[in-house]
Amino acid sequence: MAKPIGYGSVDFTKFRLTPLQAGVGVTILALIMYGSLALEFAKAKDFILPGGALIGGDFVAFWGAAKLMAGGMASEIYDPIFLPAKLMEFMPSAEDLYLTWQYPPTYFFAVSFLAFLPYGLGYAVWTGGSFAIFAATIRSAGVTGIALLIVLAAPATFHAIITGQNGFLTASLLMGAALYPDKRPAVAGLCAALLTMKPQLGVLIPFAFIAGGYWRAFSWAAAGSLMLGLASIAVFGFGPWIAFVDSIFRVSTSVSGGALPLSKMPTVFAAFKFAGAPDVVAQVMQGLSIIMAVWATVAIWRRYDDRALRAGVVCVGAYFVSPYLFHYELVILAAPIALLALQAREDGWRRRDRILLTLFFLAPLFIPNDPHQNGFNLGFVVTVFAFIFVLRRMQTQSLSVHEMQRA
Repeated sequence: MAKPIGYGSVDFTKFRLTPLQAGVGVTILALIMYGSLALEFAKAKDFILPGGALIGGDFVAFWGAAKLMAGGMASEIYDPIFLPAKLMEFMPSAEDLYLTWQYPPTYFFAVSFLAFLPYGLGYAVWTGGSFAIFAATIRSAGVTGIALLIVLAAPATFHAIITGQNGFLTASLLMGAALYPDKRPAVAGLCAALLTMKPQLGVLIPFAFIAGGYWRAFSWAAAGSLMLGLASIAVFGFGPWIAFVDSIFRVSTSVSGGALPLSKMPTVFAAFKFAGAPDVVAQVMQGLSIIMAVWATVAIWRRYDDRALRAGVVCVGAYFVSPYLFHYELVILAAPIALLALQAREDGWRRRDRILLTLFFLAPLFIPNDPHQNGFNLGFVVTVFAFIFVLRRMQTQSLSVHEMQRA
C-alpha cells in the first residue's frame, strides 16, 4: 500500500474544505488584498502611489493610446519611443512609463471611449465595466454562489484589477467562444471575431470549431474578423496595420532577448528562457507545447460534448500556444477551472485534485516582481497545474464513457 504524502501525522491526500470554509477563507484573503490596495490608493497623490507607480499600471497605455488615436496619431502609437514619451507628458510619473503598443488597429475600437474621460474615471469605468462583464459571463456559464465568490476574489483576479489590463474582456470573449458554438453560434463566432483584437489568445478557436464541426460559428468568426479588419482600415487607413506588423517583430526580438520581464510571463518559452535555457531549447519546447495544445483541443472537441472541458482546454491551451502572455491574464483560466471543479464535485474528485486546485488558486499571490529572482517562473507552474487538471478531467470523462459502454 502506498504511503500517504504528508509530514508526521498530517495526511495531505485527505485535504478537505467545505464550501463554507472555502468561502470564509477566500473572503478573508480578499479583505487583506483589497484592503491593502485601498490603503495604497488613499496615499496616492495625482494618481501616483507612494512607490512611484501609477494607479492602474498598464491602463495608462490604453488611456494614452485612445487620446493619441483621437488626435489622428494611430500609426505613431506603435513607435516604441514616441508612445512612452507621450505617456509621460500625459501622466508625469516618478518612474519611467516604458510601455509599448502591440495590439492590432481593431483594438482602437475597444479603447476609443477613453479619449473622452479623465484618467481616474477612465480607469474606474474600464476596470469596473470589464469586471462586471466578466462576472456576468461566468455566472451565466453556471459559476454561482461560493464558486463565483472564489473566482471573483482570486489572486489572479486581483492582478487583473491592479494592472488595469484587459484580462476580464479577453476571458469573457474566450468563454463566449468556447461555451456557445452549438446553441448560439452567432454569439460564439462574434466573440471569437472580437478576440482577434488580441490574436495570440484565440489561436485554438478555429481548431476547436473545426474539430467539433461547428461550421456556423466558424463562419460567423471568419466574417466578423474580416468586417472588423475592414472597418479599421476604413477608419484609420493602412498605416497602423503596417506599424502593427513591424511591432510584432520587435516584440519577438524583445522576448527572445530577455528584454521583457520573463518572470511575469507564464508561457513555455519564457519559463525555459528565464531558467537559463538556450534559445533553441526554449523554441523547441515552445513548439512541442503548441503541438500538445492543438492535439488536446482537437481530441476533446471531437470526442466530448462537455462544455466545461471544452472551455478549459481552449483557455488553458492559450498559454501553451503563445510565447507572449503575462501573469495578469491568468484570470482567463479561473472560470473554466471553476466549471470543471463544480463538475468534479458532482462526478467525484480524483486523488489530489483539491490540492492541485488550492495551489492553482494561491500561486499567483507569489509571482515575483523581481525579474531576476531565482530563474523560477511561478506563473508557468500555475498554467501547468491548470492543464494537468483539464487532462485529468478528460481522463475522468473517458472512464465514464467506457463504463457506460460496458454497462
